[in-house]
Amino acid sequence: MKILIAYDGSECSESALRDLKNAGFRDETEALLLTVTDDWSLMFAESDSAIGAEALSGYPTPDAISRIRERSKIAFAQSEKLVKSVAEQLQKEFPAWKVRGEAEPGFDHWSILEKADKWKPDLIVVGSHGRNILGRIVLGSSSLKILTEAKCSVRIGRASPGRTADDDSPQRIVIGFDGSKNSQLAVDEVARRIWRGESSVRLVTAIELAAATSPSFEKDLIEIEEAKGKAVKQLEAVGLHVSTHVQTGDPKKILIEEAESWGADSIFIGARGHGLIERILLGSVSYSVAARAECSVEVVR
Repeated sequence: MKILIAYDGSECSESALRDLKNAGFRDETEALLLTVTDDWSLMFAESDSAIGAEALSGYPTPDAISRIRERSKIAFAQSEKLVKSVAEQLQKEFPAWKVRGEAEPGFDHWSILEKADKWKPDLIVVGSHGRNILGRIVLGSSSLKILTEAKCSVRIGRASPGRTADDDSPQRIVIGFDGSKNSQLAVDEVARRIWRGESSVRLVTAIELAAATSPSFEKDLIEIEEAKGKAVKQLEAVGLHVSTHVQTGDPKKILIEEAESWGADSIFIGARGHGLIERILLGSVSYSVAARAECSVEVVR
């Protein structure tokens, strides 16, 4: 498995690194730790001849551009040294992995997505940034862009609230399940990971009130229960303890509340969901859960 880890030295990205030990990654994992240094000098042409006369009148002086480029060069060197040092520590923590660190000049999420397009990871790991006035964790603009625009799965990594750094107790994973192919992808991903002995999975199905009154509701519910039965057997076959939870209401609220009350380490959801049972769409359930959950959230593509 190839994972691209966005790292900027913040507490949020450090938290995402601490979460890696609870993500179930296999020994054959290849990890690229990437730091992007904002480089405003990229906005300036190499010579005045490349600039129109009208634009040149409001352009920084050559000396000013030179100072910007020098500061960018120093910042890049510092970032490169830091990310390689962190990659070395990560390699020690996961000796079976293949880990390397890289720094790139550029602009935040654009450079991360561009790197992902070239390197083609299976998963991008990012931290969450910022807090709203109620003190709940929300996603910063960069994490949002990566979550919504990446072509691969994305994990918003957070250190589990109830775990200490040396806690190796069994893991608890919530899967948002609505019987769709995309929620099955989340099941498949959890099933192929390596979890500690006695770890547990809870399949959570949230049914909107509007869906419960639909003429085809009973038929849809039967199909979901059949798909859930197969998912339970698949997860139990790899040694996981499995329970299910069905509740009528807002899927965003139900998934978060169930994860918090159960003490989940992570939530796995598909990027898209079922028709009648709430569609798990980015900008709706997936983003809201990723933004507000206290634990890690992995959106599976």
